[in-house]
Amino acid sequence: MDIVKISDAEYEIMDIIWNEDGEVTAADIMEKLGEDNFWKHTTVLTLAKRLVDKNILKVRKKRRVNYYSPRISRDEYRSYQADGFLEEMYDGSVKSLVASLYDNSKIGEEDLKELKDWIRRL
Repeated sequence: MDIVKISDAEYEIMDIIWNEDGEVTAADIMEKLGEDNFWKHTTVLTLAKRLVDKNILKVRKKRRVNYYSPRISRDEYRSYQADGFLEEMYDGSVKSLVASLYDNSKIGEEDLKELKDWIRRL
């Protein structure tokens, strides 16, 4: 299945769905968004429909209620995003990414040791 990029708002919806153990409704999503949320119920429905259209979500309709569940896992989406980032920013070079992190003090000696140990186990 081809995975496509989703917007920040769509990711917020997916984050809620990925954290649940089954199907969720738009009302469930609204509840999880909390009181600080400014989205209307129709906004959540629109975002969910976009995610269904992008094959990120599955929908099961029962009477007038839609029940949503993920079509892909959070890890699958993260992997897709990481691959895209690596390709776009570093021409697919993991070495260039790690060098950039090291050069900018974003990765320390302990992280490098863990990476070396991880690579040896592969």
